[in-house]
Order: sequence, then C-alpha cells, then structure tokens
Amino acid sequence: MWTETSAAVPADHPCLAGHFPGNPIVPGTLILDRVIDRLNRRYPHERVSEVIIAKFLRPLAPETPFQIHYSEKPGQVIFECRVEDVTFTTGKLALANSGPGC
Repeated sequence: MWTETSAAVPADHPCLAGHFPGNPIVPGTLILDRVIDRLNRRYPHERVSEVIIAKFLRPLAPETPFQIHYSEKPGQVIFECRVEDVTFTTGKLALANSGPGC
C-alpha cells in the first residue's frame, strides 16, 4: 500500500545559491532530506540507516510542490517523488529501530 505526503523547497534555501546560478535546481541531497524528514515524522521510532539506492531522473525547480509516495516493507521504504504524474526521483531506504527514547 502506498502512502502520500507533500513537500517543496523554497527558492531562498541556502543550498540553491551555488547550484546552477541563474537556473537553480534542487540538489538530490535536499530531495532526500525532504523524504527522510517526512519518514521521520511518520515513523518516530525508526530512522533511515542507509540509502540503498536513489535515482534522480529529472531536475526539480525550487518552489515546485511535489508528492512523496512511499511503501514500507520490513526494514525498508521504497519511494517515488512526483510532480503531478511525472516521477523525478525514486529510491529505496533502509530503516533501523531507534527505540522509544531516541
């Protein structure tokens, strides 16, 4: 079963300043940061322990709202980032139990 959440990166984010001035695109690490942030909110007692694979298929412009679709398997999350019906990032992340006090 797929679950969906949304995200965006503001145009004034510090990471964008040097990432292609005049034609900024969102760095892949920032896209992954948004995915991991949403997963941390959804699964507070687990943490991402490894990026198993991440593919960046198309660039993402700042301020563009996007959807994160993900599906959990034991110890893993498979995700896709989409703008409308166009997938621009896919991947698989490993999850580890962080315990209730972490």
